[in-house]
Amino acid sequence: MRVEPSAPSSKPAQPAPPAPARAHGAAAWALTLAQWPMATRIALLALVPMLLLVGAGGLWLRVQMHQSLLGSFEQVLRDKAQRVGARLHLGPQGGLRESTGGADEFSAIYAGWYWRAHAGSDVLRSRSLWDMDSLPAEPAPTTGSATLHRATGPLQEPLLSLTQPVGLGQAPGQVTLTVYGPAAQLHSSMRQIDRTLAVAGLVLMLLTGGLAWLQVRVGLAPLRRLETMLAALRAPQGAGPDVARHLAAPTGRDLQPLQNELAGLLAHNAHVVARARAHAVDLNHALKKPLALLSAQASAQPQVPSSEVRHQVEAMAQLVDRYQARTLSDALHAHPGSTGQAVDVRDCVAQLLRMMERLHATQELDWVLADTIHGPLHWRGERADLEEVLGNVLDNAGKWAASRVRLTVSVAVSASSSVPSSTQGGAGHTCLCLDIEDDGPGMTPEQLQAAGERGVRFDESVQGSGLGLAIASQIVQAYGGHLQLRKSEALKGLGVRLEMQGLVTVGRSKPG
Repeated sequence: MRVEPSAPSSKPAQPAPPAPARAHGAAAWALTLAQWPMATRIALLALVPMLLLVGAGGLWLRVQMHQSLLGSFEQVLRDKAQRVGARLHLGPQGGLRESTGGADEFSAIYAGWYWRAHAGSDVLRSRSLWDMDSLPAEPAPTTGSATLHRATGPLQEPLLSLTQPVGLGQAPGQVTLTVYGPAAQLHSSMRQIDRTLAVAGLVLMLLTGGLAWLQVRVGLAPLRRLETMLAALRAPQGAGPDVARHLAAPTGRDLQPLQNELAGLLAHNAHVVARARAHAVDLNHALKKPLALLSAQASAQPQVPSSEVRHQVEAMAQLVDRYQARTLSDALHAHPGSTGQAVDVRDCVAQLLRMMERLHATQELDWVLADTIHGPLHWRGERADLEEVLGNVLDNAGKWAASRVRLTVSVAVSASSSVPSSTQGGAGHTCLCLDIEDDGPGMTPEQLQAAGERGVRFDESVQGSGLGLAIASQIVQAYGGHLQLRKSEALKGLGVRLEMQGLVTVGRSKPG
């Protein structure tokens, strides 16, 4: 065996442990809100701000409209107070007097429009007040105005009053004039405004609630479709192993990445389960041979030699350990982050070739290692898997080779993969390539097509179980690669090409 000197193994730096999660000290109501259904939270996020906005906007609009009406009424009272003040004058003895004039709104008795002027103890009032000296009024201004006061008329009708000084003669500002106006129509208009705003706010809230409900229904429809798809997988007549195709139905652009990850995860789990079942079948098939040998010897002779029993028991124990290691490898594939240290490919290949030389020593085969990579070559995976794959393929080549077996180590760029996206690094990654060739009889095209099926053997005279290529192909697929059988152009026998993803450290190719 001719072997290139292997590069020293290097241990990659261990990733730093994740920082411990820190408690945020959220309030109890926030935790309770986080447990509510998503539809309820979305509806609340839409309705609560809208409710606050509608309430604040409606209140602001109500105040503005009320102030506008009160301002208009105040301007009317000021105009009338100016007109009344123009008719007032001081008599010869200093008393208040009103110039005679035509009839107006202050002339009819209890007409609703009144005025009252007083200067010290001298009081003058409009004819409409008749025999009432004054009208009861509230001391505080009415809401929405700083100058208008609520008052009650002679007929208990609501009034609004405005008080302002009037300058007469040489002593201006000593006459106080109060003008009253009917407020029933104004109050009716203000109540009508309140009713209109309340109805408009209610209609707006109902419309907003309907739109929020429609948004929740339409927005969460992809989630419901995805939930239906996942529920269908658990049905008795579900999608079976074709999980990825079942979950390929479009659910929306936003959920498409989540859907793809779920499809990859479920397909990967189905792949792991299928491998576990295959392990059980393989172990059952492999244990049948030593058990059958012990049963045949027990039937042929009354006592079976202890050496033979021990030999077969050791063989079965090795089989159990072997499949247990493969089961552990599958568990690590299910959680890629738990994969162990990178494997030195050259060291592993050299050990396997030395073991094959001893195993097939009677055939005096020439075991050749062709290494096309210069520098370190490390592969991220389980060493037991690499040994399992190469051991099966090299052992098969040693059984059929006439004089020579060649193993070529190289790298290639992968364009696609046979495993779900959750277990691979993606298209265009560098793969580890192992080409095993022998100068044996090879296989016919029909045999190449049937090779790799579990338990298929083409020559019963050669020892084996017919599981080697099937097991190797299964492990290679678990690492995002594939196993290819062909006729060796150089040695004219069988050629097996293995490609597996997971290269960590790759040197440069050797020239020529």
